[in-house]
Amino acid sequence: MIVNTKHGEFEVKDLSRIDRRKHYRRVKEVYEESNILKLHDLSDEFVLIAFGNGKKADEQLGKLSAVQEDEVLLEIMSQYMGFDLGNASGD
Repeated sequence: MIVNTKHGEFEVKDLSRIDRRKHYRRVKEVYEESNILKLHDLSDEFVLIAFGNGKKADEQLGKLSAVQEDEVLLEIMSQYMGFDLGNASGD
């Protein structure tokens, strides 16, 4: 799956319907809490979901700033789950 962001295109793993449902509740709960630390932890979880491992994530995200990386991860989560997470990164 290709995710288009303002920071470029990123190739991420496809999520099956079952996997998407597995993660949907957690994403929704964390987002509704508006807890930036929990959102950061969730973004770290999605690095592994989207890229499979840290090395592949480093290859695609390594040139971004921390804020840009958060924006990309939020967009990945948004496209996986099918709803708009907005600017929850705190930027």
